Amino acid sequence: MKRTKRSVGKKADAILVADLHLTDKTPVSRKDDYLDAQRKKLVFLRELSTKNGECPILCAGDVFDHWKASPWLSSFAYLHLPTPLICIPGQHDLPGHNIEEYWKAALGLLDTVTFADKIGVFKGSRHPRIQTNNGLHVFGVPFGQLDEFSPEKEVEAVWRSANPGRLILLIHELVFPDKRPGNWGKEGYTATEILERYGDLFDLIVSGDNHQSFVVNKGGYLLVNPGSMMRITTDQKDFKPRCYLYYANSNTVEPVYFPIEENVHDISHIKHKNERDERIIAYIERMRGGWEVGLSFKKNLEAFFSENKTPRKVREIIWQALETIN
Repeated sequence: MKRTKRSVGKKADAILVADLHLTDKTPVSRKDDYLDAQRKKLVFLRELSTKNGECPILCAGDVFDHWKASPWLSSFAYLHLPTPLICIPGQHDLPGHNIEEYWKAALGLLDTVTFADKIGVFKGSRHPRIQTNNGLHVFGVPFGQLDEFSPEKEVEAVWRSANPGRLILLIHELVFPDKRPGNWGKEGYTATEILERYGDLFDLIVSGDNHQSFVVNKGGYLLVNPGSMMRITTDQKDFKPRCYLYYANSNTVEPVYFPIEENVHDISHIKHKNERDERIIAYIERMRGGWEVGLSFKKNLEAFFSENKTPRKVREIIWQALETIN
C-alpha cells in the first residue's frame, strides 16, 4: 500500500477532491474488495482533514456513481463520508441529469437528513455561496448550470465585506488541461477557457467530471481537476488517485496520493461490455451516417446533445430511459 509524503509544519485550509463515485456494485474489472477500498479512501480523507485542523473538504461533484443509490449505500455514505464537506451535484448525482429532480436522489437524501450541520450542497445557481469557518468563500455550480451562473454581484459583496478571504468555485463540467481531444468536437471546456471566463473573479476553480488529474496556473489563478478517487476502469490501472491540499495564503496546492493496492484490475471480464458498446456505437454511426464514436456511449451521447442543441426535455427523457437499461 502506497502513501504520500507531505510537507511538515503547515496546515492546509481545504482539501480538494472530485468524482468519488460511491457504489455498492464492483466494477467489472476490479477483483478486490471494492467497497472496502472506497471505505479506506474516505477514512483517509477524514484523517487528512483532522490533521489539518478539521479543514473543509471541497468536492466537485459525482459523490455517487448513480443517483438512485440503495438504502444500504446511502447509509454507508452517511457513516463514512468525511466532514466538514461542501459539494455540488454532478450528473451522476441527478435523476436524468436534471437539477430539478435533485431531491429524489441519494445526495438529496443526505442533504435532507441532519448531518451535524457539516455538509453543504449547492442545489442551484441562485444560492451560490457558502462561507467556511476558516474564511473561505466557496461558490458552487451543479452540473448543467454553468451557462446560467452569474456570480458578479455575490463576488462584489465578498470584496466589499470586512473578511473577503479567498474565493473558490466548484464546477462539474468536462474540462481538459489544454486542447480538446480530436474526437470530442466542441464538447467540454479547456482550462484556459474556464480561467479566462472566471479567473478574474475566483482565486481557485475546482473542476470535476474528467477523471484524470491536473493543475493549471494562469497568472496566479488556479484551476485544479483532482480526478477520480477510485480507479474505476482498466484504462486507469496505472493512475494514481489523489486529492489536493489547498493553502489559501499562497493560493497554492499540494497533491496527496490515496492509499492503493496494486494489481486490482482483471481485463478478461470486460469483453462482453466492449461487444455491447460496439453494437450500440455501430447503431449510432448508421443513424448519423458515419459519425465516429471513439469513447464511451454516454460520453458521446453528451457530445451529440451539445453539438446538436437537443432540447432539455428531450435530453432528460433519454437519460431517464437509459437508466432503465442494465
